[in-house]
This record gives sequence, structure tokens and C-alpha cells, in this order.
Amino acid sequence: MRKAFIMALLAILLIMTACTKDPLSPSVTVEYKVTGTAETVDIDYIDANGKLAIINNVELPWSLTFTADKGDTVFISAQRTGDTGTVTVTIYSNGNVLAEDTSTGSAAAEAEGTL
Repeated sequence: MRKAFIMALLAILLIMTACTKDPLSPSVTVEYKVTGTAETVDIDYIDANGKLAIINNVELPWSLTFTADKGDTVFISAQRTGDTGTVTVTIYSNGNVLAEDTSTGSAAAEAEGTL
């Protein structure tokens, strides 16, 4: 009887894990999004290799998706290049909002977090 119970439990666990993502996986899907009413922005962000990347005069909306490891630091900053408009930066971790910020003036919108 005990052997049958263990086999049934293992079968249920196998089915459950085949249908879901591994919660112990060290990988995290990161998405940076920049939106708003500004025509163009300058964007600084930490890339998939942990390096600072800078791109200028980017039209909105803009996004980037990559894979990172749990424990990594993620960061994005966007500042409008013109005199008007809003800028919102959002960092998603596995589809959930990790950090978000909006700027309505000349200051940059910045978001950061640890995965």
C-alpha cells in the first residue's frame, strides 16, 4: 500500500512540474519598458551582461527583454530630450512589476531593483 501511495504521489508531482516553471531556476526574465508622451528620450540601463548601456534619442515606446540571474541588480533611467512630455520607466521580473517611476519634468525617471 505504501509503495502505491508513493508512486501516485510521484506521478502527481511529475505532472505538476511538467506544467509549471521551475521555481528554483536561477534565471529571471527581465523586461525594461519606457513609455510616455515625450517625443524622444535618452536611456541608460544595466544590460544582460551587467554593463551600463546608453542609447540616445530613442522614440517611445521602447522595450528590451533579456534573461538574468536571481540576485542580479537591474536599473533603467530615461530622460526626455525635449522640453515637454512625461517619461515612465518600468522593470518587470518574470512578468511582475519590480520597480517603476515617472518623471513629468526635466529630471530622469529611474527604476532599480534586485532580482
